[in-house]
Amino acid sequence: MKSTAAALGSTAALLLACGLGTAATASAAPAHGHTATAATSSSTAATPTTAATARQQAADVCASAGADSGRTVHGALSRDQVHHQLSALTAPHREARGYSASGLPDKGPLRDGAPGRGLLTDIHPAQGTSFKEISGSDGSCATQSVSAQLTVQDSSTTIYTPTMYPAGGSCIELVTVYTQSGRSVSAWDWCDSVAFEASVPIDSAFLSTYTDGTSSAYTGRVVKTDAATNSWTAGLYNYRTGSWDTLFTQSGQNQSGRNTGWDINELYSQVGTSGRSAACDAMAGQTFESSNITVRINGSWTPASPDNSDTTYDSPAGSFYCPDRTYQMVSAYDHWKAVG
Repeated sequence: MKSTAAALGSTAALLLACGLGTAATASAAPAHGHTATAATSSSTAATPTTAATARQQAADVCASAGADSGRTVHGALSRDQVHHQLSALTAPHREARGYSASGLPDKGPLRDGAPGRGLLTDIHPAQGTSFKEISGSDGSCATQSVSAQLTVQDSSTTIYTPTMYPAGGSCIELVTVYTQSGRSVSAWDWCDSVAFEASVPIDSAFLSTYTDGTSSAYTGRVVKTDAATNSWTAGLYNYRTGSWDTLFTQSGQNQSGRNTGWDINELYSQVGTSGRSAACDAMAGQTFESSNITVRINGSWTPASPDNSDTTYDSPAGSFYCPDRTYQMVSAYDHWKAVG
């Protein structure tokens, strides 16, 4: 096993972390609109545990929430590095979410593909869990697939899978990003810049810290930390320390035009005259999966289910233009899986 896990804190600490009161999060949250800047200490490394314990921890971590570490995500890029690497994705991501040049968002679902250039067709399909607009929605969490081997060769292809955005007017979307230029887990700011503002590369260091060492998945969450300022924090669960590290925090007026949310398999690509998407080669043999999908309503965590979720943002399976791709909602709506 490549990583270790710490025992969770005391019951009182867990309850405080689950509620994420302002007193608990003030020290953990980074400066407004930036990634966390707290120093990282190697002295907090956890006592080694068994692989079975780590797997159980992965299954329980979203429901139990765990304690905030007060530290930034290990390996997170600087804000300038984020802008340099991900700025090219800003315009299409805004447009796909209905955020036009005028700044007036379309409240409809993610749009389907539109006619592209020459003999090509642009596509933007999505499938997965959609979070309903429910009063008191203030967070979401999931265990998301991640790969350090997935390679995008085609410049027209961007895979955002999984990408998670809680209902309730969140300031942050937590996105697993695969492009020709790299792989990352990144935070999209919906309240200020409407752009990517934080990112951590998917590499061996990431896998040894933010996966349990027995599966290719990380656990991430986005939660409201202050209702008065609409402040939200995105964090990744650190399996070495058994606590949550902060990737990004933001507050202000949500500009997405939505109070619903999602945890979905999403991509942008092009289709040639063969009728096959350019994304197929990158996805071939790859498993994209989100499990343990949970939502927080009025501070209480509950699994995604027909009571709080649906498939509002789903495109037809054929919209991916990959004949070998398979998709299933394993359990409605807390677990979905797409292969190839």
